[in-house]
Amino acid sequence: MRDRYPEPGEMTVGRLYELVGQKLLLTPANDEDGFSRSITSPDISRPGLALTGYTHRFLHDRIQIFGETEITYLSSLGSAERSAALGNVFGFPVYCCIVTKGLELPPELTSAAAGASCALFRSPRDTTPLIHDLTGFLSEVFAPRKSVHGTLVDVFGVGLLVTGRSAIGKSEAVLGLVERGHRLVADDIVRIRRTGEQLLGTGDTLMGYHMEIRGLGMVNVAALYGIRSIKDKQQVDMEVRLVDWSQKPDFDRTGLDRSTTTYLGIKIPQVILPVLPGRNLALLLEVAAMNFLLASRGVDVPAVLDRRLIERMQEAGG
Repeated sequence: MRDRYPEPGEMTVGRLYELVGQKLLLTPANDEDGFSRSITSPDISRPGLALTGYTHRFLHDRIQIFGETEITYLSSLGSAERSAALGNVFGFPVYCCIVTKGLELPPELTSAAAGASCALFRSPRDTTPLIHDLTGFLSEVFAPRKSVHGTLVDVFGVGLLVTGRSAIGKSEAVLGLVERGHRLVADDIVRIRRTGEQLLGTGDTLMGYHMEIRGLGMVNVAALYGIRSIKDKQQVDMEVRLVDWSQKPDFDRTGLDRSTTTYLGIKIPQVILPVLPGRNLALLLEVAAMNFLLASRGVDVPAVLDRRLIERMQEAGG
């Protein structure tokens, strides 16, 4: 199964340009030289020290960002000195350089990049925002990942991962949420990536926004409900596990017993929801998301009610 990101081993400069070149406002300065070179790290490097000759800790296996500091330094040198400074950088197997802020490229930089078969881009964007967007995208590409059998939906901005045995009703319940105005991210297979201390969920490129509804077959959610009913990716905030009513006779009835589950080393809240004919699962999933929002804002309804009951019993006993 494939999600909307390339596999790390398939990440080339050309794929980067194809996927985020428009967002980063990249313009190739040497045609497509170096487009086949592999990107091997989600991080970037500023080669300022390397230009001055200190290359002991030069991180050549990263995309090199030439901002105002680097270009101003190069402009302060004569042509021969500039070539020597760039030789410090391109003496390593550098594969991609980006010049930001719409700065003019020294001709020696263009020649050095072409001689090293290194991709060279210009962008009018400021350096810091460009680095933020570039590293954000690459961190998602290179993030640890796993596939989960379930359905992911955005409910009031909360990423609900709905899991459970096959044919228990996950897709039907989420379709009910879409009918209520919420957004489908993925059905059947959810690709989860760890980005920092968060989990990011995406769908499968082949399945797109199709759902399998037993008795109806495959339905296209985007075609039926419009572009507002779907979403490319969503942070996974909690899991709701659907189980048969008879499977677990001691379901939590107060909300005081909190369960968690772990994906890729990150714990998220888990709600175990029994399935019984006649239960409105879409409504219950919606309430689970709203309870999560309340809890994230410091409103713990079960704890407040429990405290009030204890206070009343103490008053009665006194």
